[in-house]
Amino acid sequence: MDKNNFIHNLYFRLISPLVYGSMVYILILLVNDRITELSSNFELFELLFCIILTYLNFESLRLFINLIDRFYAFNKGIRLRIFLQFTLSAVWVVLITSLLVSVYFVYLVGYRVFTEELYLITSIYLLSSIFYNSLYISIFYLNKQNEAVLQREENLRKNLEYRLQSFKNEVNPDLLYDSLETLVSLIYKDAEEADVFINRLAGFYRYSLDNRQDELSTLAKDIEAGKNLVELLNFENSFISLIDEVEKEFLNDEVIPGTIPLLVHHLVRNSIISSAHPMQIKIFTDGEQSVSLQCKLNERLKPVPQALREIKDLQQAYSFYTDEPLVRIKAYNEITISVPTLRLEVEEL
Repeated sequence: MDKNNFIHNLYFRLISPLVYGSMVYILILLVNDRITELSSNFELFELLFCIILTYLNFESLRLFINLIDRFYAFNKGIRLRIFLQFTLSAVWVVLITSLLVSVYFVYLVGYRVFTEELYLITSIYLLSSIFYNSLYISIFYLNKQNEAVLQREENLRKNLEYRLQSFKNEVNPDLLYDSLETLVSLIYKDAEEADVFINRLAGFYRYSLDNRQDELSTLAKDIEAGKNLVELLNFENSFISLIDEVEKEFLNDEVIPGTIPLLVHHLVRNSIISSAHPMQIKIFTDGEQSVSLQCKLNERLKPVPQALREIKDLQQAYSFYTDEPLVRIKAYNEITISVPTLRLEVEEL
């Protein structure tokens, strides 16, 4: 039984017989009399009979639909189900209407001949049963369609949540491998420097672990993590610098934890860096709800494998929160990557 269908709504079951029964009575009067004669021929008892007849028809149709739902659901065969519902409902309505109308005229009014009235009232309620069933089936399939759309949306949401969680939990294997190589070389060269490097490396990954369960982090914290990463990358050389030009009013905007470090590492490992070609990464906001990283375009001759996959993963993670795209532009011998920032609005109670 589809409990969401309108026929099971209590207000519909109480109000619709009143409205529809009144309309049926007026229609009967219009068929038998002139419009000018309606007020003189109006009988309250006849109106009540039409309302009661409508209520019994609607309730019997509702119970009949529940019964057929139980023994022959739509998934067993749509065409046969629709045929059975319309046909059997029509037969049932004709029988119950004929019986009640006959009882009314014979025992309450005292008429013995009422064939014309019987045909008229039965025809009206026969058409009513067709209309009633058509509405039921239309609403039924509309609900099914809406449920399918909601299920697709739910699956999409779960997929985005999974991608978001995967992004936040992912440990950059290339960065970890490069850091361990640097640490091994420092251990043999300078134990004190190695100790400093370990502390900075631990601090960088501590930020990732501390924010693993947090959906968002402030832009200020993420920029600080980006600066820590630059310090790690500069242990072997000092050719990388991060220039922070973010306006203070944007520092409390939210980003997905690890966004800035990921973009910094993306730019670094896809560029040629040397004493002749130092890398200067500028991070800034341009008055819009986004943060951008920009540096000179000095790409490697051989692209890093799956270099764009991490950008795509980041975009998919942000799609959970916003429709604004992540933009990657190469122009005027520069590369710029812009990421949307988020502002959570707290509703006042």
